This record gives sequence, structure tokens and C-alpha cells, in this order.
Amino acid sequence: MPLLWMSISFLAGIVLAASFTLPAWAWTSIAFLLFLLSFFLRRRFPNFALPVFKSTLSTYHFFLPAIFFLGAAYFQFRQPNIDAFHIAFYNDRSYDLLITGYLDEPPDYRDTYTNLKVNVEAVDTGDGDLPVSGQILVRVLPNEEYEYGERIRLRGELKTPPENEDFSYRDYLARQGIHAYMTKSEVTRLPGNDGNFVYRLVYSFKAKLIENTYKIYQDPEASLLAGILFGVDTGLPKSLQTAFKNTGTAHIIAISGFNIAIIAGLFFSIFNALLKNERLGATLAVIFVFLYAFLVGGDPAVMRAAIMGSFSLFARQVGRRNAGINTLAAVAVVMALGNPHVLWDVGFQLSFFATLGLILYAEPFSNITARAIERISKQDNSAIIDILNENVILTLAAQVMTIPLMMYYFNRISLISFIANPFILPVQPAVMILGGLAVFVSLIFRPLGQLLAWVAWPFAGYTIRVVEFFDIPGGVIVLGDVPLWVIYMTYTTLLLVTFNWSAIQNWFKSAADSLRTVALTLAFSFAFICMVLFWSASSRSGDGRFHITFLEAGSADAILIQTPEGRNVLINGGDSVSDLSSELGRRLPFFTRKLDWLIIASTEEEQLAALPRVVERYEPENVLWSGNVQASFSSRSLDKYFAENEIPVSRAEAGQRLELGEGAFIEVQAAGPRGSVLLIEYKSFRALLPIGVSEGTFESIEYGNAIGKVDVLLLADSGYAPSNPPDIFENLNPQLVVLDVAAGDPDGLPSQDVLDALEGYSLLRTDRNGWIDVSTDGTEMRVNVERGE
Repeated sequence: MPLLWMSISFLAGIVLAASFTLPAWAWTSIAFLLFLLSFFLRRRFPNFALPVFKSTLSTYHFFLPAIFFLGAAYFQFRQPNIDAFHIAFYNDRSYDLLITGYLDEPPDYRDTYTNLKVNVEAVDTGDGDLPVSGQILVRVLPNEEYEYGERIRLRGELKTPPENEDFSYRDYLARQGIHAYMTKSEVTRLPGNDGNFVYRLVYSFKAKLIENTYKIYQDPEASLLAGILFGVDTGLPKSLQTAFKNTGTAHIIAISGFNIAIIAGLFFSIFNALLKNERLGATLAVIFVFLYAFLVGGDPAVMRAAIMGSFSLFARQVGRRNAGINTLAAVAVVMALGNPHVLWDVGFQLSFFATLGLILYAEPFSNITARAIERISKQDNSAIIDILNENVILTLAAQVMTIPLMMYYFNRISLISFIANPFILPVQPAVMILGGLAVFVSLIFRPLGQLLAWVAWPFAGYTIRVVEFFDIPGGVIVLGDVPLWVIYMTYTTLLLVTFNWSAIQNWFKSAADSLRTVALTLAFSFAFICMVLFWSASSRSGDGRFHITFLEAGSADAILIQTPEGRNVLINGGDSVSDLSSELGRRLPFFTRKLDWLIIASTEEEQLAALPRVVERYEPENVLWSGNVQASFSSRSLDKYFAENEIPVSRAEAGQRLELGEGAFIEVQAAGPRGSVLLIEYKSFRALLPIGVSEGTFESIEYGNAIGKVDVLLLADSGYAPSNPPDIFENLNPQLVVLDVAAGDPDGLPSQDVLDALEGYSLLRTDRNGWIDVSTDGTEMRVNVERGE
């Protein structure tokens, strides 16, 4: 297998150069000398053989040391020269720099910030612009929109990315060609666009696809499809991302080699069925995979996934293990030539070893399964075997080789993954094909795209519900830090067992009866799980009760009100786009993509930061606004959005009332520059929400005496003592007190004085209880929480 050993030698040289630094000319000189020596030895000893080899060494064996050092030389050659003409030269200065450049990629929008990858053209240290090159990562405020190629000027301190014992952010960014970053900066937009014209069109097309995804699907299904189809997985709430990790199914929520392997296999099945020609079907499948990768942005991670996914298709078609391993090694070399740092990329490693698992184990596992089923039943079992191969065996084969990496990088082993994956993978072709088709069609004819989205939604919803169902305590073994030598030993053992399978197979034959018992046990276990798993209703129909749900939004407020008549009112939103969007998607009726009312009860940034992007997905029909519009960036963004989209906005005044039907209403008790105090009533049920407390607010309501007894009271400003005078508790005498606060609040909230004053009252906190749902029929009150009691 000459190609394999030459590839391994070259890649090993890259690893050596990363650990031991020499100039590129030194590595090249060593490689050249070894090449001459190898040529001489081959000519001098043509029949030389080592004792461990059964035959004479081939020509390529003599040149492996030279190839090894050639890999080291190439790695060093690709390293940037950090001089006065490279932007990283100006890191860690004690003053602000002015940096001019353009966006090299579309912006990476997160909940509380946005990352910009900037291609630098010039830097000004105080003496005018100096031409420089290189790329930097810049963190800017959220909710501001940018586009690929846009020219900008930045002011801020340039820093070297940090590193510690657990994680090196410096190495992580270096693999992307970034050696400097800004955590805070002032951004000035400049005229012009320096991006590549083709990529501008592609990125614009991708942005439109993602925008339409959120228009025709609800969250969290919309964010799931954005990850699966377009590689944008930042929209999923952290709790759901953790559930995917715990169940070993995280590979489906981003464009990975394993994920594209499924798409490639699906394309192959379609073309093979239509053309009745496997070779032509495989060729067309690869072409369509790369076309898809290009259409969704063509960034390095996606193209790498396309290469690995297409190769996995090749490996399955070739069916010969040696040919597959040879080609896989060659593909790794090609990708390392493009970027030597790819060898340390976790995504590459997972894709590489998943594909290696398919090459080594897919066929043996399939044969074992077929023989086991044939022994149980003598009938034609080809259909059952095909289903198991596609949904269980391929997953198992890939996971065998990726589990050690999961142990090392994520410090955990998902025991439930072997059960969860067979339930999830069968529907992924439907998720990808139907979900993607709906998005693409919506660009042409929105109503038809929406209709297709309703057809595709159950498959995406099923995926999420199954992941949440299997995310159970005990399903994950948390290992802590796993030493690297353990991983080496694990892979060494796996490969030794694999390549000495014949001897081990004899032992398995002697234990056939025991294996049959194990197979039957597993079959009954799967059947039992299928009986336990049930499909929850896709539509969230009302229960005839009035609901006030306090969503977990950190030290801010996000309150959803749902009436028996089906009206939906959102009060503020907190700072997490993914969390708020996911909660609304779960709680609003399936066909509802609008809010009846959005109430801005406070204009502080942390209260509204999530709303500018969420209102694009769940547009309000009416807005009730209280507080200063200029108080924060997000409030100004919302005011601009409402004006541009002609959404009616009413300014809150004391005494103003919103009628919600069946005697339910929301009344403004007080309004000031920081926001308003809201009273909610439904028959005999009353709740007070002092969200925007300004100076003199409590005096205007006589510290609660002007309101009277309430059933539910929300603490103002996350339990800040001056905003929660003890008299208010005594005068309102609530049955339940709710506290919206983040775990480990940086300001030390809630105040201990407030907690002392609440002694004897029922208190629920979002940092401990998660979301808090209060429902009533107007006479009795029920409380449900996400966590605890």
C-alpha cells in the first residue's frame, strides 16, 4: 500500500514540524539529503530486506524518510512571517489602533455579540496608514447587520488570542489563518465592497435561504434545519445543543463529513435508481454534493465536509478495504496541502475517523448482522437487513472510530447514542430533502414553500423530540480530562483487532450460541423502546386556561401571555436570540407566526437585545411602548424596524388598558423613562409586573395600596433592593413571587435584603427553576416549572 505509507509519512512530518521548529530551508535540506541517500541506497542495495518484511523493500520504502521531512518543510513554509507588514506584529500594544479592511466571510451572529473575520489592508498606529496583510477576528455588538466584502475601519486594541491548560484559542484561530483579535472595537463603515463577486452572490443567496428558513419554519425546528442544511447551528438554544451532545447525535446539526455522507448516499440511491448505472450514479452524486456545498456558502468547513462525504461514498462503492484506506490517506494529504493546520481541526478528525470506520467496519458488521438474522429466520430478510444497514450498522461503524475522539475532546461517552441514532437517522433524508426543497421553493413561490414546510416539519420536530426524549440522566458518562496516551492506546487496540480479525473470528464462532442470545436480547430491547417512545402532538392547542410564562432570560424579563381565545402577548425578551426564538416556537400554535402584541416594558439593552432578530421571525401586529427610545441600541433598532415595516406603535400611559377578551386585560399602572408597571387581570386572577421601575413609580401606586392584593408578583430589576421596597410585599400580599435572574449574576443579584423581606412567601426563581408557567381559569391557579418543584 505505497500511497498509504507515503501519505502517513508526509502527514507525520507536518506533526513533527508543529512540535519542533526549524526554518523551512533546514527541513528542505534534510529532505533533499535523505532523497539523495535513498537514491544511492536503492542503487547500491537493490535486494535489501529487513527481517520484519517477508520480501525485498520496494523503491518507495527508501524514500519515506525524505517524504517525512518534506512534510515538515511544507508546514514551516506555510507559516506566516510576522513582521511589520503583518497585522499580528501590532498585537498587545497599550493603545488603540485604526485598522482598515473588509469582511472576508459573512458575519457570525451570536446571541450577545457578532464575530467579524476581517481581511486587513492597512493599520494606523498614529503616523498614518501603513500597508499590512493578514486576518483578524473582531467581536462587535449584536443586532448590527454586516455583509461579506463590506469595507470597514476599526478602532480598538489588538490582542494575541489567549491560551490556557484546557484550551488554546490562539491555536484554534491560527488554524484559520488568524493571529490577532479585537474584543472591543468601534466600527466605521466605508464605501465600496472588496469581496469576490461570485462569493458575494453565493453568500447573499445563502443569507436569503436562511432568512426564508426562519420565515416558513418555527423554532427550534428552523434553527435545526439552518444547521443541517446550511451549517449555521448557532441558533439552537444551549440546552438543546447539550441534548444533542449527550445523545451522541450532534453530527446531524451541522454540515459535517458524516452528514454529507448521508446526502451523498441519498443522491446515489436516486441516480442509481433512475439510471441503473452505479458508476454514473456515484459520479452525479458527487457532482451534486459539491454543487450543494457551493450553494450553501462553500466555506472551508463545508468544502472539507463535501470532500470527506463524497469519499465515503467512493469507499462504499469500491468495497475494497485497502483501496479505501489508500484513497482516504491521499485525501487527507490533499486537504493538508490546502491548510496544514487542518490536521488539528476537530471537525476534520471526526470526519476522517468516521469515514475510516465506514471503510473498516461497515461490511463486516453488515455480514455479521445478516448471518444473525438468517439464523433467526429462514425467510427472505433482505429488506430488514437493508434497513439495519442504512440506519444502524453504518452509524455503529462510524461511531466505533469516533468514540475515542469524543472522549478526548468532549470528556464524555454517550451510552444512549447507539440507541438514539437508529431512531433519528432514518428520518434525516426526509429532513434534508423535504426541508431543503421547501426552503428553495419558498424563494420562488412562498405559499408553495410554506405548504412543503408543513409536510417537512414533522420530521424535524420528530428529530428534536426524540433527542430530548433520550437525553436522560445516566445516558452520558462524564470522564473528565482523558490523557492523550489513552486515546493512542485505544486506537492501537482497535486497529490491531481489526487487522487480526481472522484469529478473533474463530473465537466468535465458538461462542455463536452466546451471541445469538445477545442478539435476541438487543432485538427485544429495541422493540421495547419503540413501544415506550410516543409521538407528541405536533400542534400546541390551547387548554382553555390563561397562561403567564416567565421564560428563562438571565437577569432580564421575557414573559409570554397566552389567553383562552388564542391571543399571544410577549413582554420584553431578554438577551438570548436562540433561547427566546426556541421558546416561542415551542409555545405558540403551530400555524401562528405572529404576536398579537409586543409590549416593551423596559428599554434597557439586556431587556431587549434578543428582540431585533426575533421580531423578524415572529412579527408583532401591535406594539405597546414604554420608556425612552434612545435608551439602548436595541430599542433604537426596534423603533427603526417598526417604522420601516409600518407596525402600529402605541406609547404607554398610566391607566391605558389592552383588552384580551373574556374579561382578560393588561393595564398600565405607571409609566416612566425606564419603562412601565403592568397589571394583568383575568376574572379574579391578578398579577403585577413592575418591569420598568423609574424614580417615583412606587409613590405613584402608593406602594401597592392603589392596586390591592395580587396573586403573582414579579420582582423588579432581578431583585435589586432599591427597586423592591418591603412595603410593596406587605401591601400586595402575593401568593407567588417570581424572580427573573441569571445564575451567578455578575452584580450579585438578588439582594440579600430582598430575600430576607420575602421570608414566608412562595418564591420561584428562573435561575433555579427554569421557565415558570402560571395558568388559571380565573378562580384557581396552577404553577408548572421546568426544573425542581
